[in-house]
This record gives sequence, C-alpha cells and structure tokens, in this order.
Amino acid sequence: MIEKVANNKFNTEKLNLNPPEKVKEKLDYFRTLFNKTHDLPLVQLEELTQNIKTFFNLKSVGFTDNPPSILVRISNNNNILTSQGKELSYLTDISQLLAPPIKYCNYGRCNIKGQQVLYCATSEAGAYWETKPKNGDVITLSHYELKPNAKVKCNLIRREKRENTKDNYPLIEIAGLLEEFLIDVFSLEVSRDRPVDYLFSSLLSSEQLFYPVVSYKNIEAIIYPSVQKKKNGENFAIRNDLILERYNLVGVETRFILDEYENLDPTSDEVTTDQLIGSFGTTAFDFETGKILYNEEADEIFKLFRKLQTGKGKQVRYEHPNFPKNIPFNLTPTNYQNKPKSTIKPLKLERNDKVNVVYQDGTRLDNVKYKKVSNDIIRGKCKIMKY
Repeated sequence: MIEKVANNKFNTEKLNLNPPEKVKEKLDYFRTLFNKTHDLPLVQLEELTQNIKTFFNLKSVGFTDNPPSILVRISNNNNILTSQGKELSYLTDISQLLAPPIKYCNYGRCNIKGQQVLYCATSEAGAYWETKPKNGDVITLSHYELKPNAKVKCNLIRREKRENTKDNYPLIEIAGLLEEFLIDVFSLEVSRDRPVDYLFSSLLSSEQLFYPVVSYKNIEAIIYPSVQKKKNGENFAIRNDLILERYNLVGVETRFILDEYENLDPTSDEVTTDQLIGSFGTTAFDFETGKILYNEEADEIFKLFRKLQTGKGKQVRYEHPNFPKNIPFNLTPTNYQNKPKSTIKPLKLERNDKVNVVYQDGTRLDNVKYKKVSNDIIRGKCKIMKY
C-alpha cells in the first residue's frame, strides 16, 4: 500500500497525488483497525502512529472562524477533588473547570496523550450526554460566552458524507475520500475504558491544534457532531490555553445528582439525570488569583445539599409538570464585580522570575526562568499561563 496521500517529500514541491484508488485502499485498511488500537502492543502502536502521521500529508479541513457563541462544560467534582487528594466540595479554582493537568491527559477525541484540550458542548443537554453523571456525583456546570468580535479558527466536521464528486479531478476525489474518513473517525463510538481507540481522530486533530509552526492560519478548535447524542448536537474542542482568551467565563453552578434517566431520546433537549431540586452558583471570579468566588454561605449550603442527596432523609422526586426540577441559589458575593481579563495589568517580569508557559505543540513548562523562554514568548511560540 502507498505510504502517503501525496508522494511528496516537502510541502514546497509541486503536488504529486497518488491515484485515488490507492488512497482509498489505504483508508479502508485503516478502517479495519477501528476499535482495535487500544489492544495493540506498544511497539505496534508506535509503528501505526508513525504510519498515520506519514500518510496524512494532506488533511480535510472544513474551515470556519465563527465558533459557537455559547459553551457549556461539566466538571465532575468527585473525580477532580479525589485526584487532588481533597474532600468532596464545590470547586474553588478556575483551573478545576479547565482541561486536566498534563499528566492526566489521556487520548481523547481531539488530543493525544499529554495534550490539554478543553471539551465543551453547545447546550446543557449535550454536556450531560457527553459526561453522563451518575447517582451520588456532584458536578459543576461552567458557562462561557464568546467575547465580542472574537474569532476562533475551527475545523468543522460534517455530520454526513457528501455525494462523491469525481469529475475526473483527482484532487477533488481524494479530498472527498479524506473527508469521508474524517467523518468516520469522528463518528466512531469509543468505550471510555479504551481511550487509545481514539487514535485516528486524536492524531489528525492533534496535528492541527498543536501544529509546531506558529501561523495565523493554524486551526485552534474543532467543531464536531456528538456521538453520544447520535449527532443531534455539537461538541467543541479548543486548545486549553485559548479558552479564556476567546471566551468569557460567565458563571458556574454546582449540582447534586440523584439518578440517571433511562431510555433517553437523543433528539431531546432534556438532561440525562434527575438532580437535587436545589443547586448553587456564582458569577464572580478573580482571574488574577485564579479563584472562583462565593459568599460566606457556600460551605453551609454545600453540606445541606449533600446531606439531602445522600443522607437518610435524602430528597425523593415527586414528578409533577408544575414543579420545577431545579432551584438555583445565587451565592455571588455582594457588591462584587468581575474584573475582565483584558484590564489586568501586564506582568512585569525580571530575568530570573519563574513562569509557567505552554507552547503551540502542547508542551508545558512550569517554574522555568523567564530569561530561558523570553524569546519564544516574544515570537509567539509560547504564552504565559496563570493556571
């Protein structure tokens, strides 16, 4: 089988496409490996990884710079706080709303191991379908709004394949084959306990999101249909270092899950669980310290709701169309106004000051001296991270 889509050594050469039937043969071979890559021995996995990277020297991109205006993300407090060695509570750090630390980043739909990509849905129901919270979970919904006039360069994955138009133009035919393959890998159902089965979509996405050469044309996010919702919703994967640059964090809400609903309709806008009738949230954040701010009642209300969720006298739902499913309590501190990130004064750094930086290829360096990365910061190769 052929080694590459285009038989070129450098991208500056005249395009030398392999025949469409040869490209299709290789793509069909890759399809035979769907949901089998998790079981590959390490040596074979590395060989396949290199094979994929070499082959796709042309990629399908459905470009748009108009991302979703509203995003919703669910963070599971149980998982996050357990991994940090903390007791279950409400989240207090903005970083807890974002992608996990690099050491916990495994293969995902749009990232390879060790890369921080933030996954969001474009609706509340979509976020529930993707995360599927369970009885006893405490979750945090975070809500984001696109900043005025902000643009995000996205690869938009189609829901369905288009009719293959050949017209005796090999490039058009091959572009159609590559797009079909991309749709297939983004439609692949992957078990949560088999993350390496994401290999194809994760590699193709990673090479776009974390392209090592800095350019204003680089893809920054991927919009793709929700597999969990049977393509009746969209997900949004964006580089973790860009989310708070392009979106405003407008609020968080802590909810307490009672039970999961059965026989759900993926076309519905209903969430997937029954939850405690009470929740609480805040719209106050300190972006300089990276803190989520609540008033003085937060501890007391969390303990009360957790007792209602799990205690002997836990809440029992009385289903009635006139009864609300949730009553949120606003625990935003009084007389507090968020300080927009854009008004935060730039850091004045000395050569030996320690900073955390992340590069466009996803590499993160923590507690490194400013003098060692200052040139890369100036050239746009990396940026300083607060969280």
